[in-house]
Amino acid sequence: MKSLFLLLSLLVAQTVMGADFQHFETHIRPLLIKHCYDCHNSDVAEGNLRLDLREGLLRGGDSGPAIVSGHPSKSLLIKAVKYDDPELKMPPADSGLRLTREQIKHLEDWIRNGAPDPRDGSVVDDIARTARDHWAFQQISVPEVPQDSHPIDYLLSRQLDAMGFTTLGQASTRTLIRRLAYNLTGLPPSLEDLATVKSDLPLLIDKYLSSPRYGERWGRHWLDVARYSDAKDGVLMYGDARIRPFAYTYRDYVIRAFNADTPYDEFIREQLAADKLELPDGSPKLAAMGLLTLGRLFDNNIHDVIDDQIDVVTRGFLGLTASCARCHDHKFDPIPTADYYSLYGVFASSEEPFNRPRIAEITKDAEPFEIAYKNKLIEIENRQATLYEATLKDSRYRTTRHLIKAATTEPDNLETTIFFLSLIKGQLRPQITYAWREYLAEHSISGDRIFGPWADMMASPVLQIEKWRQENVEPRVIAALEKERPTNPIGVANVYGTLITDAWSARASLQSEIEELSAQLVSDGLTTINIADLVAGGNGFGHGEKGEAVHPATGKTVTGGTGSIDAPAADSFVLAENPFIDGVFIPRNSATQVVSSTGLKINDSPVGLKTGSWDYIRYGPSQGHTTNSINGVDYGVAPNWLLGLHANKGLTFDLAAIRNKHSFEKGVFKAVIGHGGAVDMSTIDVAIYLDGTLRFRHRGFKAQQSGPEIAIPIDPSERFLTILVTEGTDGNSHDQGILGNPLIDVSNDQSYLEKLKVRKSKIKREITSLQERLASTPDPNEDELAQILLGDDSPVWFPKRKLYFYLDRQDKDSYRGLLNSIDSLAVSDSNAPSRAMILVDKPQLYDPVIFQRGDPVQRGNPVPRQFFEFLAGDQRKPFSNGSGRLDLANAIASPDNPLTPRVWANRIWMHHFGSSLFGDPSDLGLRNSKPLQFELLDYLANYLITNNYQTKSLHRLILTSSAYQRTSIIPEDDAQYEQQLERDPTNGYYWRFNRRRLDLEQMRDTMLSVSGLLDSTMYGRPPSIADETNNRRTVYSFVERQNLPTIIQVFDAANADSSTSQRPSTTVPQQALFALNSPFMGRMAVALASRINSGSTIEQVNQLYRYVYGRSPTDQEMTLGTTFLQANALRDYAQALLISNEVWFID
Repeated sequence: MKSLFLLLSLLVAQTVMGADFQHFETHIRPLLIKHCYDCHNSDVAEGNLRLDLREGLLRGGDSGPAIVSGHPSKSLLIKAVKYDDPELKMPPADSGLRLTREQIKHLEDWIRNGAPDPRDGSVVDDIARTARDHWAFQQISVPEVPQDSHPIDYLLSRQLDAMGFTTLGQASTRTLIRRLAYNLTGLPPSLEDLATVKSDLPLLIDKYLSSPRYGERWGRHWLDVARYSDAKDGVLMYGDARIRPFAYTYRDYVIRAFNADTPYDEFIREQLAADKLELPDGSPKLAAMGLLTLGRLFDNNIHDVIDDQIDVVTRGFLGLTASCARCHDHKFDPIPTADYYSLYGVFASSEEPFNRPRIAEITKDAEPFEIAYKNKLIEIENRQATLYEATLKDSRYRTTRHLIKAATTEPDNLETTIFFLSLIKGQLRPQITYAWREYLAEHSISGDRIFGPWADMMASPVLQIEKWRQENVEPRVIAALEKERPTNPIGVANVYGTLITDAWSARASLQSEIEELSAQLVSDGLTTINIADLVAGGNGFGHGEKGEAVHPATGKTVTGGTGSIDAPAADSFVLAENPFIDGVFIPRNSATQVVSSTGLKINDSPVGLKTGSWDYIRYGPSQGHTTNSINGVDYGVAPNWLLGLHANKGLTFDLAAIRNKHSFEKGVFKAVIGHGGAVDMSTIDVAIYLDGTLRFRHRGFKAQQSGPEIAIPIDPSERFLTILVTEGTDGNSHDQGILGNPLIDVSNDQSYLEKLKVRKSKIKREITSLQERLASTPDPNEDELAQILLGDDSPVWFPKRKLYFYLDRQDKDSYRGLLNSIDSLAVSDSNAPSRAMILVDKPQLYDPVIFQRGDPVQRGNPVPRQFFEFLAGDQRKPFSNGSGRLDLANAIASPDNPLTPRVWANRIWMHHFGSSLFGDPSDLGLRNSKPLQFELLDYLANYLITNNYQTKSLHRLILTSSAYQRTSIIPEDDAQYEQQLERDPTNGYYWRFNRRRLDLEQMRDTMLSVSGLLDSTMYGRPPSIADETNNRRTVYSFVERQNLPTIIQVFDAANADSSTSQRPSTTVPQQALFALNSPFMGRMAVALASRINSGSTIEQVNQLYRYVYGRSPTDQEMTLGTTFLQANALRDYAQALLISNEVWFID
């Protein structure tokens, strides 16, 4: 009996304790997380008070214990939240987090009952325990609903009945039609729609859901979450275009996806991994990946870019603030830092290619762009290959310096994290020094054939010859150390560096000499000298780099592209760096121009030129050219070539220098003259001189007209060949002078041909001698010393795609300018076919490690690329499909994941009712307590799943409910409703509908629609919202990140810098001032007034009311209108109606 009594007592105690803990979990923990943890946690403990653990509450802070168990009136915590003490107010009054009376009562009841608190142990363990029971992390439960009831109304009624609330009545049919029109299309209803009878409202819903306007409205909702923008952020350099030329393709994809009712799980997969879905080539769905590529650039800080990608994906789809785990385990949710870096590895294994896939057909108008685009890609690829090989070669030659630094210094941040570092010529690549450190750490161990002695000599500079021989150390290493006998780390590094470099370079140098002589042997068989190649730093036989050019104002050799060139020294001859070019000049106002270093002059240069010059003198087309073709021949592709000379500029070749190189005496200058600009845009003048004497001129040469072929004999006495291209009559826009296959033909110079025979015999003998030396030199592919610099694990090797981060400042700037020219080219040509801004997997995937406290320098334990542990459970496996983006998308869209459907169902509900079913729509973590309408949320989420994630099906369910169709107007002097309003001011029980003001897009689109100006053209490039000629829907307007237009700043637009879960709704004076005084509203009023037919004021008032409100005026309104028009202009009356509440608010 006694045992039974003890058992019963224990059960009762456990039951009471369980109930107390339930009270804590339901009311106290969410309160502390939301209102207190930010300032009182393990990292930030203001006043030395921690509230994230039970011990912290009991111990208290500087002011003493926070609570006195059983005595709320004696507890500092209660005094603080009640604001009883003016010196102790928590949360701060200006934080917006002050507790409600109901929340304070929960705290008092909890303390009065002994403050039961299950939070024992570490914060991480406590979070993990709590997460197991958190409502949002549980599988979706489906509440039972009677078959004859509308599920939404039934579930809401249970809560309403429990509160004793009475719902407001149904809104009028007219109000419902207007509500539906704005909710589904963002536009006011037509007069025809307003005539719909109530029984036909389901048909009207279907009509709106089938309208293209639906995708424009609901696509904009998702673009808020996706932090969509058409612009780049930060400081733009090296000619980078501020505009992302193809950002609009993502916006268009989103609109199309909503109009097509793309299942939401498919919508997720396309945005994260469209490249993995086996879509047809050129599929517009590739543009879905703009979600990941249109975020901020963060001044090229890749870690911040990836953090932004993680944030938009986890908040947007899962309702999780995973970015909070970047530096430490998440303070509130079960997301350890390890899980954050698992996702980091997914996106770090992906990259955006500069050659984006085309997703539109090439129209005839687009053909010139495509030619220019392909030429630019070839130019980039050639430049990349040249710089890559040069950088690798340079790093190999610097092996000794890298080894000395690794042997004598400690690692620093420059070697691993300063990826935007500007290096000067000759400076060591820090990343390669770091790679050498890691290589030495792995190989400088006893027994290693190459670096075993390194470890011994660094410990003590004493030769251990016999020991090394017994360990089978490479004999050349032993011999070199024995010969040099180094006594310090620098000496050891010198021995190794010289030995390794020689093993690689000896054969490479011989091969290079043989290749150069062999190329000379081939070129010496040629009888034409390519002068475009000379401009690009070549020898006239195709050895030049197409990225190299000559600056027409300075004469310097430059790379990359540019636009307009200032000419502070116009009409002045400037010597050139290129040995084959005497000099350059930009003509302006003087007919007399010096055209050579010897002072030769011409006296017939065009004068009064309107502008300076455009772009460099280059092997290849000028920047922004339209076509490379002359007389139907494309001189931009092999085997042809061209010299680009955009007006205004002059160029003089030094024939003496060319003769010295090639030993010819006489020849013929040949070329086809062309104008590569847009048809009918401009004309150019072309002139060619020999020693200042005019030998050819063509004035008024039209764009893309048939070009003359020239052949100008060059006598042995003639030294200077001058080419002058100047603008026609309209400035230098599109004045793209081109010379097709410009060359000096020496095939008839017998003296030259005789010398060739002698020179070729000499070259062949030299090649034979070098080949004999090469045969006796070890093959680096079989030499273990040489392989240290050539093997796949070489510390000097890096993937070509990372070239930019290894370049010195000068090469980096020019290479970045060349890459940026891709966007500039697309921005400048509105005919450019659409391309998708995608991600692809890197050839070498990134294996993530934890960055301690978010610092890339402090590299911790490795982690696999995988999903969140608390969602994946015991069955979690590392992602196996490449980068893991598709695996991640599948995990997010999995029917076993309860977060995704809850988040999406809530977003749909929120945009219809104006309020979220739970706190922050992008945060389902522990800070969000179980929502009042939890059963409704789960019903909606399950409805989505069972209806194949079809968003339109959920629209229909919501829009046909009585809850949606309630009125928003509360009867005056009704005590019942006034009491309900006081008890439920936020309308959490949905006993009424929420009245809302038009948002930015609805407002602007309404004005355009009512005024008759609305342009319904869909898709394509974005016009500026500030452009007075832009009458398209606002969703198509250019979205800025900086220098926001006034209308964007004033009317609560989404923040394009980060994911926007719910827009703010402010009321500020600037909004009223905009409605009254802005040019936009004035333009709308004028347009609306122009729609009104002349007639009596009564007829005018009637017409205005029908256009603006879709109804006839009341008698009182007619009187007011006619009276107003007797003394005021129709335009003023139109604007007065446009700014009325009936237009700007949705009841």
